[in-house]
Amino acid sequence: MLLKTRFYLPPLRAGVIRRDQLLQRLQASGGGSLVLVSAPAGYGKTTLISQWLHQYPHTFAWLTLGAEHNVIGVFWQYLLAALRQMVPELGRDAEQQLLTLDTPDYQQVVIALLNDLDQFSINNRAGEPITLVLDDFHVLHNARLLQLFNLLLDHLPACIRIVITARGEPDLKLAKRRASGQLMAFGIHELRFTAQESRAFFAAVLTSPQTPEQVDALCARTEGWIAGLQLAALSLRQQGVEVSALLTREGLDRNVADYLLDEVFAHLPSHLQQFLQQSALVKRFCAGLTNAIDERHDSLAILLELESLNLFLMPLDNHRTWYRYHELFRQFLLQRFVCGDVLLRDGAIVRALTWLEQNGYWDDAMALCVEWQRWPDALRLLQQQDLALPANADREKWLQWLRQIPAPLLATVPALQRKLDGARDGQEFVVDTVASDLIEPLTQQEKVVLELIGQGLSNKAIARQLQISLNTLKVHIRNLYGKMGVENRREILVKTSQK
Repeated sequence: MLLKTRFYLPPLRAGVIRRDQLLQRLQASGGGSLVLVSAPAGYGKTTLISQWLHQYPHTFAWLTLGAEHNVIGVFWQYLLAALRQMVPELGRDAEQQLLTLDTPDYQQVVIALLNDLDQFSINNRAGEPITLVLDDFHVLHNARLLQLFNLLLDHLPACIRIVITARGEPDLKLAKRRASGQLMAFGIHELRFTAQESRAFFAAVLTSPQTPEQVDALCARTEGWIAGLQLAALSLRQQGVEVSALLTREGLDRNVADYLLDEVFAHLPSHLQQFLQQSALVKRFCAGLTNAIDERHDSLAILLELESLNLFLMPLDNHRTWYRYHELFRQFLLQRFVCGDVLLRDGAIVRALTWLEQNGYWDDAMALCVEWQRWPDALRLLQQQDLALPANADREKWLQWLRQIPAPLLATVPALQRKLDGARDGQEFVVDTVASDLIEPLTQQEKVVLELIGQGLSNKAIARQLQISLNTLKVHIRNLYGKMGVENRREILVKTSQK
C-alpha cells in the first residue's frame, strides 16, 4: 500500500513572498527538460515549486521522497502512481511488469514507461507539458536506481518536464544535460532573498516596523539565507527586541544553531563533521591548507563531496580552488569546535598558520592570528612584513593589521610602536633598510638560502636542493629581503660581499 500523503502538494503559508522572477523562469521551462532546484537546507526550494504550481495551475503530480524510496521497486511504484494521478493510462504496461514478475527487469520497466509517454506526447492536444515534481531527491543514493532514472531522462519526451528539489547535486549527468540545453538549474545565488525581498518578508511577519537599513544589514549577515531570516524573525517576536539588538549580539542565535544542528550537521558522518569543524578555523581554505590542518591527504575529494552535498560551501574562484563557508554556518561550526578539545584546536591552528606562512599567504596568516588572538605570532609576522615592504606599498594594510594588536603587547616592541605613533602623527611611512637594525636574526633555513643565493643558484635549483616548494622558497627570500633591507638578489650579493 502506498502512503497517500507522499503525493500531497504542500500548501502555501501565509505571508509567503512572491518570487516573480524565479516563477517566470520556471514557467519558461519546456517539455523534455529537467528542472533542478538545488541548495542547502532552508533556501525555500519546496516553497518555490509549490508557489509556482499554485500561481501557474497546470497538470502536475507531486511526490515527496523518503528513505524507503531507495528500494528500486518501491521508487518506481510511487513514480508510476504519481503519473497516473495526471493521466490514468500512463505506465500501465510498466506497472504490470513491475508487479506481476517475480524478478522484474527494471530497464524494461523504464522502457515501457517511455513508450507510454511517447504515445501520450503524440496524442497530447493541449500542447503544454505535464509536470512531475520529485521533492527531496537528495535522499536517493542507490546507484542502480539513479542509473535507471538517467535512462528515463535521456529519452524524456516533450510531453513532460521533471522538476527535482535536492540539497545536493544528484548524479544525473548534469554537465551533459546543461550542455544540451535540457537542464534548467536554480542554486543558492538564485534562491537567496534579495534586500528587497527581505524587507517585504519582515514587513509581513513583524508587527513593529524595522528600518530598511537594519533589515538590509540582517540580509547581508545571513547572505539571503531564507531560514536564517525566518529564524531571526522568530527570535525578534519571542524576545520583543529590534533588529539592531540582533545585529549587535555576540555569538550565534540559538534558533539558528538548533536548526543547523538538527537539519544539517547531525545527519552527517563523523569524518565530515570533523573536517567541517577543523576547516572552519580559517576564513578561507583550499585543499592544501585543509590537508595540513586535519593532517590528511584527501581534502580535495572531501571538498568535492561537500560541494556536491551543498553544505553551505561557497567557491571563491572559477577553478574551485579556494572556498569559504556561509558565515552563519562557520559560526555554528566554530561554536562546536571551541567547546571541544583545546589541545586539538590549538594544534590545528598551529598547523594552519605554518602552512599559510610557508606558502606566502601573509594576510590569511595575520587574519588567523587576530581571530584566535595569537598575538606573539601576529607581532612576528608584522615585524617580518615591515622589513619586506617595498617603499610605501601596502602601507595602509600593514597599519590596519598593526592596529589590531592590543596596546600593552604592542608596547613590548618599540620599533612597531614607533611606526604606529608616526602614522597617527602623519609622519611618512619609512621602511628599515639597515641590516644592523634587524628586528630578528635570520633563521637557520634563511641562512642556508642566503648561502645558496651567494653561490648563484636559481630558485628552482635551491628549492630542489632543499626539497621545498618554490612558494616556500619565495617566502624565505622575501623574508631575507626584509631582514637585510634589500629589494633584489643583486643587492643581497652586494651587501654580503661588504662583510
